[in-house]
Amino acid sequence: MLLLGGVLVVGMMASGCRNGNTGSTGNDAGQVADGGGGGGTDAGGGSTGQLDGGGETDSGCDVARQQGCDAGALCLRGVLEDGGQGNRCFPGECDPVAQNCPAGHKCTYVRQGSVTSRRCVPEGTDAEGSTCQSIATPEGNFYDTCKAGLYCTDHPAPDGGLTFACEKFCHGGEQCAAPRDCTEVLRFMGSDELPRVCGEAGPTCELLAQDCASPLGCYPSPGGEPVCVTAGAVEDGSPCTYSNDCRPGSACVKDGAGRACRRLCRSPSGEPGCTSGRCEPLQGFTGVGACVP
Repeated sequence: MLLLGGVLVVGMMASGCRNGNTGSTGNDAGQVADGGGGGGTDAGGGSTGQLDGGGETDSGCDVARQQGCDAGALCLRGVLEDGGQGNRCFPGECDPVAQNCPAGHKCTYVRQGSVTSRRCVPEGTDAEGSTCQSIATPEGNFYDTCKAGLYCTDHPAPDGGLTFACEKFCHGGEQCAAPRDCTEVLRFMGSDELPRVCGEAGPTCELLAQDCASPLGCYPSPGGEPVCVTAGAVEDGSPCTYSNDCRPGSACVKDGAGRACRRLCRSPSGEPGCTSGRCEPLQGFTGVGACVP
């Protein structure tokens, strides 16, 4: 059976703690929320971004496993030189998931002026899911009031406004409590890093029917139901990292030593079928396969 790449959730733009530290967040279900502590999406915080497109980067690092980078650097999704997105090794003071700062401090994203970076600062008091805000120090640093391992992100409220809550930093889904997943992408002013926090999965869908509303596509999510997420544009046969790097109707599957986009098909036979190659079953998805040479 073929093994899958994950999905990366991205969405509509909403903003997080808006007093100067952070930016915005987003998820593969197609909605984005700004990430906490900042002065809006452009105010320098952690806004959730747009779906990562394209294939593997030159670094070859693995975000979920934190492999492939030198000591003192993290493997994170990030903005590439050509303006696309991919996995990159980023040097920095600390790891917001491992929380390797001295006692009483936390690793988080701190904005000073027009630059945001990972730094150790005094830990806040707001717990996961609690409301939060951004604070400013006399030195001009902006960061949020969340406890270590959390980040203040903002999300749309029913009344049309915004709510602000501490969400957990993650490199992979195993660091999130089900049914949440490592899907919301933070985007910051003055930083190419695109870290993630635990968020809601997208609406479920039928893989072979592709019944999601545009611009979303239906993609297999390892360990869960297929979900509607922001669709990518990587062609079949090209390298990928996440399933929704691929065009709707395809998925990112194990291909030799790497991963490649492959067209979805009905397994063991039926419609849709493969115009070439054979339909190999996808692990965990009965009746669904991918076309391989």
